[in-house]
Amino acid sequence: MYLWKREGGFTYQQRIPVSVESQFGKSPIRVNLGPLPAVAARKRAIILSGAAMQLMDDPTMNRETLIHSLKALNAELQELHRRHFPLGLRITTALQEANELESEGDIEAARVYRRKAKELAAEKASIKNFKQRLEVISSALSKDSVAWEAERDTYQSVVRTLGALGGQVQLPHAQHMQPVQTVPSQPAEARDERAVTASTNLSAAGRIVLDARRNALDMGDGNGADSRYEERLEATFKAFLEIVGDKPISYYLPLHLQDFATALGRVPTNRSKYPIFKGLSLKQVIEKNDRVPEEKRVRRLSASTIKSHISEIKMIWSKATAGVKDVANLNDYNVTMPAAASASIDREGLPVASINKWLVDAVTPKVMRKPHKAWLPLVGLLTGMRLSEIVYLQSSDIVAIEGIEVFDLRRPLIIKGKEIDRPLKTKTSVRVVAVHPLLHECGFIEFAKKQRGRDGFIFPHYHGANDPADAAQKQMGNWMVALEIHEAQRQVFHSLRHNAKSWFRIHAGDSLADRQCGHAASSVGAKYGFKALEPEELQKLMSIPAPRSLDFSPFVELRRQAD
Repeated sequence: MYLWKREGGFTYQQRIPVSVESQFGKSPIRVNLGPLPAVAARKRAIILSGAAMQLMDDPTMNRETLIHSLKALNAELQELHRRHFPLGLRITTALQEANELESEGDIEAARVYRRKAKELAAEKASIKNFKQRLEVISSALSKDSVAWEAERDTYQSVVRTLGALGGQVQLPHAQHMQPVQTVPSQPAEARDERAVTASTNLSAAGRIVLDARRNALDMGDGNGADSRYEERLEATFKAFLEIVGDKPISYYLPLHLQDFATALGRVPTNRSKYPIFKGLSLKQVIEKNDRVPEEKRVRRLSASTIKSHISEIKMIWSKATAGVKDVANLNDYNVTMPAAASASIDREGLPVASINKWLVDAVTPKVMRKPHKAWLPLVGLLTGMRLSEIVYLQSSDIVAIEGIEVFDLRRPLIIKGKEIDRPLKTKTSVRVVAVHPLLHECGFIEFAKKQRGRDGFIFPHYHGANDPADAAQKQMGNWMVALEIHEAQRQVFHSLRHNAKSWFRIHAGDSLADRQCGHAASSVGAKYGFKALEPEELQKLMSIPAPRSLDFSPFVELRRQAD
């Protein structure tokens, strides 16, 4: 047996024994193994060599059938490897779907996905076990005839299992197997098992990139690797494989990006939240939504969302194909936005009338019985903080800087006595937030300092959910709908952040408005100075007049009555 490496990968060569030259000819048999790590290629060659020696014992075998059988066996071994690789991604995706459904209260549907994840895990374990059996066989075949005889039954079992996996190889029962005679091959160069070639399937290449990214973000304590953006990347990658297909990376063309974008233009938004789409593949979801009358059809993804997904696929592609020859350049391809996509929505602040209506309702006895709900609009309006930042506030986050009280979002969360990284959206979100005097006058700061419940969270009610920010978002959305001040995607809780940003910008300028709200500076020059607001800057933000035409008297009067 010989094994050598060329540009396209390893090639296995098997000599023809003198005793059967009349049946198979003198020239050796060659099989291209393709791009494999050196160790894996040698194991593959040993198994093929054992199969070749067994096939040559058959008096009815001819050279053409022998070569075809060896190539078919090699293809089955390659398919075994290909099937094993993406199972980890599919298991992770199923578990993520289950978690999302559980957070929405759909326990029955979540069970379906957990059952699916369990089945996939069993399949992965089965294939892993099968690959370990192949390791045993390759080890025995590389030794002597005694070792080979001891492993003959295992070899026959492997052959039968490969056939059950869809293989075309039918090897006759061996009456006697000669020991494999190997000729030492040239030492192969060391190669990382994560090495990607043009023939590597995209699922495998992308999985390497995503796993490496998660490992890089993992803090070693389980924090940092499960951010929403990482989950979004996983979902985008899964969608691309489902729509375009999982092929060797040499298969893909820039036009496949257009195919992906065109399909996304018909995908309904928040599809996992609609019962009619439960358990359907992405293509089935698209078809089902298309069949619904236009007036009842679920709104499709917007052009801006599709652009984000395309950008994410380009990022994964560029990292997965770095250094690989003869693959398409997707990064320079400009995708045409599909006409079927929904128009991007420009969010803006809420009208004054809507905010005043909201503030009046917030102080009613019915709502104030749920302080975790009642205070959120006021805090969002007067601080400009994101809802996800507000629900994670702890009473210990209210600190004094040179006598000035602020919310300090630079501090870690303290949960069960342990420090946990605060979940913030961007680097610029790590900041101090000025506390306007209106928050004192309305009674919120006094309320917040008294909270000593679940881990000191000011809004502990939401922390019983898997995703506290999502639970708060749903409650705020339902409240706005009930007050008739909600407009899908346009007039939502996040709109208060637009109101706040405009208020700060008018009275304190762009720079202070950006730093108060945690937005990135618009120029290099604007990035100079201290990251956190200085005392003089805090004073300036605290001294600005109340937002024009807004009525805070319901909260002020409520506090006066309480005193």
